Amino acid sequence: MEDPLFFVNLLLRYTHILGAITLMGGTIFMRFALLPTLLGMDAEKRAEVHQGVRSRWAMVVGIATGMLLLSGIANLGLASKYTFAVPGGLNYSMLGGIKLVLALPIFTIAALLMGKTNLAKKVQANAAMFMNINLLLAVILVFIGGWLKFADRKPKVKAEVPAAAAQLVLPAGQTSQQPR
Repeated sequence: MEDPLFFVNLLLRYTHILGAITLMGGTIFMRFALLPTLLGMDAEKRAEVHQGVRSRWAMVVGIATGMLLLSGIANLGLASKYTFAVPGGLNYSMLGGIKLVLALPIFTIAALLMGKTNLAKKVQANAAMFMNINLLLAVILVFIGGWLKFADRKPKVKAEVPAAAAQLVLPAGQTSQQPR
Protein backbone atom coordinates (compact mmCIF):
# COMPACT_ATOMS: atom_id res chain seq x y z
CA MET A 1 0.00 0.00 0.00
CA GLU A 2 1.43 3.34 -1.01
CA ASP A 3 -0.68 5.54 1.25
CA PRO A 4 0.58 5.45 4.87
CA LEU A 5 -2.77 6.93 6.02
CA PHE A 6 -4.87 4.19 4.40
CA PHE A 7 -6.06 2.58 7.65
CA VAL A 8 -6.68 5.95 9.33
CA ASN A 9 -8.76 7.04 6.33
CA LEU A 10 -10.61 3.72 6.31
CA LEU A 11 -11.48 4.00 10.02
CA LEU A 12 -12.62 7.60 9.55
CA ARG A 13 -14.73 6.61 6.54
CA TYR A 14 -16.49 3.81 8.44
CA THR A 15 -17.05 6.06 11.45
CA HIS A 16 -18.52 8.74 9.19
CA ILE A 17 -20.77 6.35 7.29
CA LEU A 18 -22.07 4.68 10.48
CA GLY A 19 -22.85 8.05 12.06
CA ALA A 20 -24.66 9.22 8.91
CA ILE A 21 -26.64 5.99 8.58
CA THR A 22 -27.72 6.28 12.20
CA LEU A 23 -28.91 9.89 12.03
CA MET A 24 -30.47 9.71 8.57
CA GLY A 25 -31.98 6.26 9.05
CA GLY A 26 -33.41 7.27 12.42
CA THR A 27 -34.92 10.40 10.94
CA ILE A 28 -36.48 8.44 8.06
CA PHE A 29 -37.95 5.92 10.51
CA MET A 30 -39.31 8.62 12.81
CA ARG A 31 -40.72 10.75 9.99
CA PHE A 32 -42.45 8.02 8.00
CA ALA A 33 -43.23 5.33 10.61
CA LEU A 34 -43.18 6.65 14.18
CA LEU A 35 -44.67 10.13 13.69
CA PRO A 36 -47.75 8.96 11.72
CA THR A 37 -48.31 6.28 14.37
CA LEU A 38 -48.04 8.83 17.20
CA LEU A 39 -50.51 11.18 15.50
CA GLY A 40 -53.14 8.42 15.68
CA MET A 41 -52.84 8.18 19.49
CA ASP A 42 -54.49 10.22 22.21
CA ALA A 43 -52.34 12.99 23.71
CA GLU A 44 -51.47 11.11 26.92
CA LYS A 45 -50.31 7.96 25.13
CA ARG A 46 -48.44 10.05 22.52
CA ALA A 47 -46.54 11.89 25.29
CA GLU A 48 -45.68 8.56 26.98
CA VAL A 49 -44.32 7.03 23.76
CA HIS A 50 -42.44 10.22 22.89
CA GLN A 51 -40.77 10.24 26.31
CA GLY A 52 -39.80 6.57 25.94
CA VAL A 53 -38.29 7.16 22.51
CA ARG A 54 -36.66 10.44 23.52
CA SER A 55 -34.93 8.99 26.55
CA ARG A 56 -33.31 6.26 24.42
CA TRP A 57 -32.76 8.02 21.11
CA ALA A 58 -31.19 11.21 22.52
CA MET A 59 -28.03 9.32 23.50
CA VAL A 60 -27.81 7.71 20.06
CA VAL A 61 -28.18 11.14 18.42
CA GLY A 62 -25.37 12.49 20.60
CA ILE A 63 -23.03 9.59 19.80
CA ALA A 64 -23.78 9.69 16.06
CA THR A 65 -23.30 13.47 15.98
CA GLY A 66 -19.97 13.11 17.77
CA MET A 67 -18.86 10.42 15.32
CA LEU A 68 -19.77 12.63 12.36
CA LEU A 69 -18.14 15.75 13.75
CA LEU A 70 -14.89 14.04 14.72
CA SER A 71 -14.54 12.05 11.52
CA GLY A 72 -15.65 14.95 9.32
CA ILE A 73 -13.24 17.45 10.83
CA ALA A 74 -10.43 14.86 10.77
CA ASN A 75 -11.19 14.15 7.11
CA LEU A 76 -11.02 17.84 6.27
CA GLY A 77 -7.70 18.10 8.10
CA LEU A 78 -6.26 15.04 6.37
CA ALA A 79 -7.35 16.39 2.99
CA SER A 80 -4.30 18.65 3.10
CA LYS A 81 -2.13 15.52 2.74
CA TYR A 82 -3.61 14.80 -0.70
CA THR A 83 -4.10 16.35 -4.08
CA PHE A 84 -7.59 15.96 -5.46
CA ALA A 85 -9.05 16.07 -8.91
CA VAL A 86 -12.79 16.45 -8.29
CA PRO A 87 -15.10 15.82 -11.25
CA GLY A 88 -16.26 19.12 -12.69
CA GLY A 89 -13.13 20.89 -11.46
CA LEU A 90 -14.67 21.65 -8.08
CA ASN A 91 -12.55 22.25 -4.98
CA TYR A 92 -12.49 19.28 -2.58
CA SER A 93 -11.90 21.31 0.58
CA MET A 94 -14.62 23.81 -0.34
CA LEU A 95 -17.17 21.01 -0.82
CA GLY A 96 -16.06 19.40 2.44
CA GLY A 97 -16.55 22.74 4.17
CA ILE A 98 -20.02 23.10 2.66
CA LYS A 99 -20.85 19.65 4.01
CA LEU A 100 -19.72 20.71 7.47
CA VAL A 101 -21.77 23.92 7.37
CA LEU A 102 -24.88 22.04 6.19
CA ALA A 103 -24.39 19.34 8.83
CA LEU A 104 -24.58 21.79 11.72
CA PRO A 105 -28.34 22.47 11.33
CA ILE A 106 -28.92 18.72 10.97
CA PHE A 107 -27.19 18.11 14.31
CA THR A 108 -29.08 20.98 15.93
CA ILE A 109 -32.49 19.88 14.68
CA ALA A 110 -31.84 16.24 15.61
CA ALA A 111 -30.88 17.32 19.13
CA LEU A 112 -33.91 19.62 19.47
CA LEU A 113 -36.26 16.87 18.32
CA MET A 114 -35.04 14.84 21.30
CA GLY A 115 -34.55 17.70 23.74
CA LYS A 116 -36.40 18.86 26.85
CA THR A 117 -36.02 22.65 26.60
CA ASN A 118 -38.77 25.12 25.66
CA LEU A 119 -37.14 25.59 22.25
CA ALA A 120 -37.06 21.80 21.81
CA LYS A 121 -40.78 21.62 22.59
CA LYS A 122 -41.49 24.26 19.94
CA VAL A 123 -39.48 22.26 17.37
CA GLN A 124 -41.24 19.05 18.43
CA ALA A 125 -44.62 20.74 17.88
CA ASN A 126 -43.59 21.04 14.20
CA ALA A 127 -41.70 17.74 14.09
CA ALA A 128 -42.78 16.76 10.57
CA MET A 129 -41.50 20.00 9.07
CA PHE A 130 -38.17 19.83 10.92
CA MET A 131 -37.69 16.18 10.00
CA ASN A 132 -38.37 17.07 6.37
CA ILE A 133 -35.75 19.83 6.55
CA ASN A 134 -33.25 17.41 8.08
CA LEU A 135 -33.90 14.83 5.40
CA LEU A 136 -33.50 17.40 2.62
CA LEU A 137 -30.19 18.60 4.08
CA ALA A 138 -29.05 14.99 4.56
CA VAL A 139 -29.84 14.13 0.94
CA ILE A 140 -27.83 17.15 -0.23
CA LEU A 141 -24.91 15.99 1.95
CA VAL A 142 -25.13 12.47 0.53
CA PHE A 143 -25.05 13.89 -3.00
CA ILE A 144 -21.99 16.02 -2.22
CA GLY A 145 -20.29 13.07 -0.52
CA GLY A 146 -21.08 10.84 -3.48
CA TRP A 147 -19.58 13.43 -5.81
CA LEU A 148 -16.42 13.62 -3.70
CA LYS A 149 -16.12 9.83 -3.73
CA PHE A 150 -15.21 10.06 -7.40
CA ALA A 151 -12.40 12.54 -6.77
CA ASP A 152 -9.02 11.23 -7.80
CA ARG A 153 -6.94 11.35 -4.61
CA LYS A 154 -3.18 11.00 -4.48
CA PRO A 155 -0.86 11.55 -1.52
CA LYS A 156 1.17 14.70 -1.91
CA VAL A 157 4.81 14.03 -2.69
CA LYS A 158 7.34 15.88 -0.56
CA ALA A 159 9.61 17.95 -2.73
CA GLU A 160 13.23 17.01 -2.20
CA VAL A 161 15.57 19.89 -1.45
CA PRO A 162 18.75 19.78 -3.54
CA ALA A 163 21.87 19.20 -1.42
CA ALA A 164 23.40 22.54 -2.41
CA ALA A 165 20.28 24.44 -1.33
CA ALA A 166 20.15 22.58 1.97
CA GLN A 167 23.54 23.95 3.11
CA LEU A 168 23.60 27.17 5.06
CA VAL A 169 24.86 30.16 3.17
CA LEU A 170 27.46 31.71 5.47
CA PRO A 171 29.76 34.73 5.06
CA ALA A 172 33.21 33.88 3.66
CA GLY A 173 35.47 32.18 6.18
CA GLN A 174 32.72 31.44 8.73
CA THR A 175 31.70 27.86 9.56
CA SER A 176 28.40 26.73 10.96
CA GLN A 177 30.02 26.21 14.39
CA GLN A 178 31.17 29.81 14.73
CA PRO A 179 28.80 32.35 16.26
CA ARG A 180 27.60 35.08 13.91
